[in-house]
Amino acid sequence: MLKLITNPDEFFRKNDDIPMVLAFSVVIVVAILSSLLVYVNMDLIIEQLKGKLSGLSEEQVKAFLEIMKVNMILSPALGSIIGWVITGGLIHIFSSLFGGEGEFSKTLKLTALGYVPAIILFPVNFAIIEMTHSFSGTPVLIVGMASTIWQFVILTFGVKNWRNVETFKAALSVLIPLAIFTALGFLGKIFGRFG
Repeated sequence: MLKLITNPDEFFRKNDDIPMVLAFSVVIVVAILSSLLVYVNMDLIIEQLKGKLSGLSEEQVKAFLEIMKVNMILSPALGSIIGWVITGGLIHIFSSLFGGEGEFSKTLKLTALGYVPAIILFPVNFAIIEMTHSFSGTPVLIVGMASTIWQFVILTFGVKNWRNVETFKAALSVLIPLAIFTALGFLGKIFGRFG
């Protein structure tokens, strides 16, 4: 498994498949870590939300925040699992357009392995948020970009080797879905500021 991190091309060349249980376990670990990050920093999130709820009464704010707590803890976990399936589906579709071969289940497995950088970089991200008391800012952005680039590399070599697609087309098969999700996340932050 170390080769996945240090040399993903060789990893996917030498390992033509992994058990679905392993793939699902990787996604579940990311889901748990995502929810844990929110749970541990709930006070910080609530303080930021209170500023946006200034027009409501104290009782309304309390009721809203109680409902939001559960939502904020569950959303990252569900988002990780749903994102895995959607990303895998998009990668499968785009790599199929470029001549990719194989079953969707195998694409799901390689997509799950793309979550490994998020697990490895979690302690760094956690420490930055604890030090800065912020989920945004340059340090968090840098870790997020590093994780996305690393994910892109792993997924590209996964598609290249497991879907039998040449490297450039494999990169495009991965880049398009990642660009879509990055753009949606960016738009969400922009509209969130004006909402």
